[in-house]
Amino acid sequence: MILENSAGMPTPTPIELPVPGNTPVSALPAAEEGARYALLQRLMPTLQHQVMGNFQSLDMIAVMMERHLQPATPDLASMRGDCALLGSVSQAAVQSVVNLMAWVRPRLDSGLAFDAGVAECAKVLGAELQFRGFAVVNEVAQVDAAVSGRALRSVLSAALVFLSDQSPVPASLVMRAHALPERIELSIDLIPNGQPAGNAATGSYRLLDWQDVEALAAAESVQLTRSDTGMQLSFLRLAVS
Repeated sequence: MILENSAGMPTPTPIELPVPGNTPVSALPAAEEGARYALLQRLMPTLQHQVMGNFQSLDMIAVMMERHLQPATPDLASMRGDCALLGSVSQAAVQSVVNLMAWVRPRLDSGLAFDAGVAECAKVLGAELQFRGFAVVNEVAQVDAAVSGRALRSVLSAALVFLSDQSPVPASLVMRAHALPERIELSIDLIPNGQPAGNAATGSYRLLDWQDVEALAAAESVQLTRSDTGMQLSFLRLAVS
């Protein structure tokens, strides 16, 4: 059908496209979404620090290369060594950024070796908590089992941040674990370490509360129990394919 406009010119009728039935995307529960955002805000400073640290060595190599080029007769042998080093260091730096992105946008189906994941959490959070007088002590022995990487990173890191937020004095966060047939039990105990109080935890975002940890644990099927000295986490083991 052709319509005419006010100038008498034909105006094509707009094409009507079929509208498919839109299935609404299920939104995250408000408590879980708020907890994930709060945790990410608390982790962002240490993630940014680690990203920058991974690239500092590139600046050092660039300075060495510039010095080797300054003489009238450049040291080509040293330059070749610098170029090789630059390639390997840059590759490692890029891979480290890719690894850290798993904290920002984790894959739902990614598995992670339990002991390696605990060590990763201790490394990521250790430096930031140290500024506040806390020490992350990893006493998890080799555990030959895989768990959900998203569950381990989110719930364990939230538990460590929460315990440090709630502790009235600086302390050591001691992690121990033992494996069961279907789950892995992880305990975190707060032990006063006599260190002077460091920087406050409220510089960038709010403190994490127990409801945040509960919301993340429920979303990731992690069993959670508080104790007088800390808390216990129970992670579901992934089937080995």
